[in-house]
Amino acid sequence: MVEVQLAATSVAEGTETTFSAVIGRELPGSYRLAGYILGDAVEAQDAVQEALERAWAAWPKLRNPDAANVWFGRILVNVCRTRLAVRKRTTVRDLHEDLDLADHSDPFRDSLLRDSVGRALAELTDDQRIVIVLRFWGRLSMPEIGERLGIPEGTAKSRQHYALETLRRVLERDEEDQR
Repeated sequence: MVEVQLAATSVAEGTETTFSAVIGRELPGSYRLAGYILGDAVEAQDAVQEALERAWAAWPKLRNPDAANVWFGRILVNVCRTRLAVRKRTTVRDLHEDLDLADHSDPFRDSLLRDSVGRALAELTDDQRIVIVLRFWGRLSMPEIGERLGIPEGTAKSRQHYALETLRRVLERDEEDQR
């Protein structure tokens, strides 16, 4: 679990709400969302940490602490999106395979690989995967997803539609392969 151990600071206009109190409530859900978006526990921890650092640096500029959850969620999704893009350009080898380490389980990777829907998520584009994770694992409404991603609600709906079509096709193909 990720913990925030940052000094308290006031938001603009003298509000006594602290960064750790406001953002701290978001951490467990943020870690889960990053894990499902990225499919890797270590990468999710790094993404949440990076999002925390960015949020801390921008905290004094936040005008409305009541919207901090959406604000922090947008930062986290942008960090995850960047990590997905970098991952596509970078070849990474898992050292666990070469070193044959005993305990190398990754809760997100293992869960996604066991689950047919989790495996099918790998077939989606990054933008589609983010919308699906926010919708079904994050339990956000389409307007909330649009707000969190900074896109029109119609774009979020379109991404969900095409993502669900892809998931349906992949799951049907897997079902046929298992017969």
